[in-house]
Amino acid sequence: MRLLALTGLSKESLSELSKRHVRTFEFHSANNVIAFSHLNVGDTVFLCEVPPADLTPGLCGAIATIKGFDTHMQHVYYASSSHHEEMETMSARAQMGFISIGKIKKVEMGGLYEPVYVEIIDVKFCEAR
Repeated sequence: MRLLALTGLSKESLSELSKRHVRTFEFHSANNVIAFSHLNVGDTVFLCEVPPADLTPGLCGAIATIKGFDTHMQHVYYASSSHHEEMETMSARAQMGFISIGKIKKVEMGGLYEPVYVEIIDVKFCEAR
């Protein structure tokens, strides 16, 4: 199955998702936040711990469904006697429901500001190599 990949998550959070079957994640990396513009509630995604550049065939991760999500922008203004600084950050918060473990068969890297898609096979367990 072809799924959008959400990357760079911690091992602990992925482990918690597989144990509890539901977990809320907060995404701050640009590639993951951009990915949510291509997603809807009910879509299935692939979650893994490595950054997009390290996605390779054989890598295992979680297959999950999006139960709900929202994106929001935060405006930060900082001033001191010597300078002023303004910035905006965008993040996404999503509740995921665990489906199973999957292994990457093929990686489809998108261009700049495009999500990464992976071809996934459903596995019962991942073997150490």
